[in-house]
Formats: sequence, structure tokens, C-alpha cells
Amino acid sequence: MGKIPDTAAARKALKVAEIKALLEEAGLATDGTKPTLLERLEEHVAKTDGDDGAEVAAPAAEPAPAPAAEPEAAAPEAAPEPVRDVPPPPVREVPPPPPAPAVAKDDAKHEEDEEDGGEKWVLVAPAPTPLESLREMCAGCVSVEPLGGGPADGASTMALVEFPAERDALNAVAALAALGHEAEIARRTLWQDDEDDADVTSTIVRVEGVSATIHESIVASVFGTYGTCIAATREEGTDAFAVRMADRRGAETATAALSGVYRFEEGQEFPVRVTWCPCPSKKSGGDRSSAAGEKRKRDEDVANGEGATLSAKQLLAVGLPATTQSGEQVAGWFAAEGGACTLFDKDRRCAILAFPTADAATEALDTHGGTLRPEGNPCPVTLRRIACDLDARPKKRSAVQGPPPGVWPPVPKPGPEYGEPSAKIYIGSIPQEYAEDDVRRIFSTVGEVREVKILRNPGDGRHKGSGFVTFSDIAATERAIHFIDNKYTLIAPAHPLQKPIYMKYAKIGRPSAAPQQPMVYQQPMAYQQPYYPPQQAYGHYPQHPQQAYAQYPQQAYGQYPQQGQAPQGPTHQQQQMWQQGFGGGAQQ
Repeated sequence: MGKIPDTAAARKALKVAEIKALLEEAGLATDGTKPTLLERLEEHVAKTDGDDGAEVAAPAAEPAPAPAAEPEAAAPEAAPEPVRDVPPPPVREVPPPPPAPAVAKDDAKHEEDEEDGGEKWVLVAPAPTPLESLREMCAGCVSVEPLGGGPADGASTMALVEFPAERDALNAVAALAALGHEAEIARRTLWQDDEDDADVTSTIVRVEGVSATIHESIVASVFGTYGTCIAATREEGTDAFAVRMADRRGAETATAALSGVYRFEEGQEFPVRVTWCPCPSKKSGGDRSSAAGEKRKRDEDVANGEGATLSAKQLLAVGLPATTQSGEQVAGWFAAEGGACTLFDKDRRCAILAFPTADAATEALDTHGGTLRPEGNPCPVTLRRIACDLDARPKKRSAVQGPPPGVWPPVPKPGPEYGEPSAKIYIGSIPQEYAEDDVRRIFSTVGEVREVKILRNPGDGRHKGSGFVTFSDIAATERAIHFIDNKYTLIAPAHPLQKPIYMKYAKIGRPSAAPQQPMVYQQPMAYQQPYYPPQQAYGHYPQHPQQAYAQYPQQAYGQYPQQGQAPQGPTHQQQQMWQQGFGGGAQQ
């Protein structure tokens, strides 16, 4: 039997064939890779060393039985010999995560809701009597105020209960509902979707009540009578169209002229309604259902889980006259339904209205939505339902955090189709309404603009729809091509189908050198003297031109007057000579 090396390093240096030979002599398996064979050999060595130690310790146990335990203690010392030369990786202690983040996140969310939402009022309609009983029902409320009146008969009233925070208001709604009162969150702020609908610069209107037989081109043609209509698109599965006008003035003019008045067909039962809210899920349909039918449909939707986030008693009014001064003035338009204004935004020309009953809100929606024209305002007011479920409140669009001033995000390099890179670009598709300052404001968003030049006609000064923009560096032109080229359209009323801005690199002329004196042509020295034709080469020609024509009769040229004399007609002899020369006879 071959001798097994004493050290682990020596055993590790053995070849595969040598290890297999040792294992075969020991009666062990010889299959596997070298690490497997080596591990098997180490186990055999460890087992053999343990057996040898036990055999040596046996004779020493006869005179003294007590020391017999020493070889057993020595065996563990030989066994822990490392099997592999690679030490195990050190164990790193990972500190446990702090337990507070989850709680801190919930607290931050609660604080964010209180700060950004601000919906801490509860609408109770109809309100109990006496009104002060609400203070006992709503523990911790800040104030209780009566809100508006009831319908014309004055049978119902409303109350507005204020709480310190939204969470308290939500708890109060649940508590009042348990007591049998109708309560919901009173909307006193505009959510993100409300701000979108109340945008006073929007040029998109919604046309309701258009039959399926009316083509998009017909709708676009009708609205094009009052301005430039860019597009008219039917909303799938509805009787409504979304119409986009070129400017706000055209949209307002079309709304004032068509809403509640125009019918696309002679047999159309009701005229169309034109509103400012493009979202169909938050408006009543184009039909004229009764208040009871609307209430049944709303109850079915709530039971089915559809539309449960929409308030049954609160409406958003959009497109108020610019002359509206207060919420009380808005509430006066809905006095017959008992409406009260809980929010008035003069800048956005909108308001939120509350009604004592769901039927009163539905009646106001059916009667005044898209048809109410306050005095002095030809454009009708738009009404739609709003949500009062705080869980369904959309998040506000936060402003995009851009890089610090002077630091721009990296963009890819433009392709070779844009030409040789330079700090100057050529831009096209600029409407006539845009001047240099307008173009400068657009391109200043991507870099420092040094010069803007619009190409103009020399005659009338109108620009040709193109020009040049020069930046401070080439990196700015790369950003302009990446962010603006074929992605930014300058909208102008006279150009409803305006194409996006397109651009390419332009060449920058090299700076001119110092002005030089104009070059003066100097004749060679050989031509400094006056030139006279050589006499010898042309000696056979007469010296003066008059001699070359000496054979011609002088009378033929005598009729031409000298300088300063009046012209004279031909003589009788000259006339006869001319007539004979051309074969003609004397004139009779």
C-alpha cells in the first residue's frame, strides 16, 4: 500500500491518478473530480489517525485506568485538522433594521393627507333640529354652521360641521351614519381632476346628444363655423363627441351658439349640450331622465360598487362668467333647488355646490347643466358630479424636479441626418404669429440662447416660417434636437394643422479678419503708355476711317444734321435714288 502524505498540503499536491490509487488500496470509491477524491482521502486520513490513537492509548490504561481518558481527549485535537486550506469567510454581523420606519411612514402619510387634502368638513343634509344637537353627536368638532336653505318649500336644511383634521371628519361621517343621519365629506377644495376640468385655457368641449348617424366631419363642419376646429372625435359607445378648437375664443363662441339650441337632425328630440368637462364618467348622460329615475340608477350603481365615489348631493360648476364676484351669487342661480356654495374660485371661474337632497342635485343637473346662461354671459355653465370619497382622491401632479441651474441631463447625440454639429440650428414650421422673442422663450428651456433670427421677406417684412437659433454651445443644440425636434408644435389660430417644429444643424460663418485695404488693379509696366496700333503691320489700311468710305457718295450722308442743327427730311434726289434702288416706282 502506498504511503499517504502526512500533511494536507502534500496530499493536495497529489495528482488525480495518485489519489485514486491510494483510495483504491484503502477500498474506497475512485469516482468523481479531484476535490471529491481529495475530500474522500482526507476523511480516510482523519479516520485512520483516530483509530491509531486509540490503539496506542490502550496499553497505558492497564497500570493507571484514570489516564485512559487522555487519549480520548487527544483524539478531538487531531480531528479538527482543517480539511481544506481555504479558510471559511468571516461572519459579518448585520445590524437589524430599525423598527420605526413603518410607523413613521404611516405618520408621514397622515400628515401629508391633512396638509394636501384639507377636507375636514362634513355635510349633513338634511340637518337635524335643533342644529346644536350636532355638537353632541360630533365630539371634538370645531364649529357647526347652517348652510343655505331648502328648496322652494323650505322643508330641508343643511349643516356644515368642521373638524380639526380629515381623519376626524371621516370618523364623524361613520358615526353620523350609524345614528341614521345622511352625512358625507363636504368638498371645499379642488382636486386634480377638478382643476383639469376648470382650466380656463382649455379648448376641448364635449358635445352630448349626437346620434350615431352623424359623422365626425359633420360635427367638425358645424363647429368650424365659429372658429377653427382641429378635430372632432366620437367617444366610443356614447352619443357624445370630444371637439378640439384652435383657441379658447372659438370654443366659447361655439358653446354659446350651440349648447341647448342646435339639433343635427330635424327629428332630434332634444338639442345638444356642450360642456367643458371632457370626462364622461363624472357627468350625467345626454338623456332627460326624471329625478326619480336618476336616483334609482344611482342607487343601483352604488349597490353594484360603481360610481360609489361620486357625491349624490354635491356638484361642480365650471365656466362661470368672468364677472361673478361671490359664492352667494352662484347659489342664487340654484335657489329653486336649495343649492348652497361651499367653494368659489374666481380665478378658475368655478364653484362647488351642495344640495339638501339627492333629488334636488339631480334636478339641478338636468335643468341647468349646459343650458344655464347667467345674465351677461352667453356661454352656458357646465355642471358635473364630484367625488367625496377621500380614498379615491387623485394625487396632485408634483412639479418635476429638474437638475440644478446650469446642470442639464445627458441626451443622446443626434444622427448624421442633422448635419455637422454646431452651436447654430435651422428651425422650420414657425407660424406667422410667433416673433423672435416667442421663439427665444421656447428654446431658452434647453440652453443659453445667444441669437434668434427669423427669415423675413424683404418687401413686406413677413417672416417665411423659418429661421435660425444660435446657442452658447453645441450641447444645447443636442438638447434642443432631443426634446423639441418633431415633438413641439406652435399652435396658431391661422394654422390649425400646423406641423411640429423641425430642425437641423446650420453652419456658423467664421469670424472675419481685420479689414484690409481694397485691392487696386495696376496695369503692368508694359501697358503704362497710351496704346497706339502699330503702323507698319496695318500700313495698307488708311490712316483714318473716313478714307475707307471715300468711294461712297457724300450726298448719302448729307441729310444728317450737324451737332446743334435741327433734323431735315430727305431731298427729292435722295427719294428717287431710294425708289430705284429698292425696285419701287415713284409714289403717286
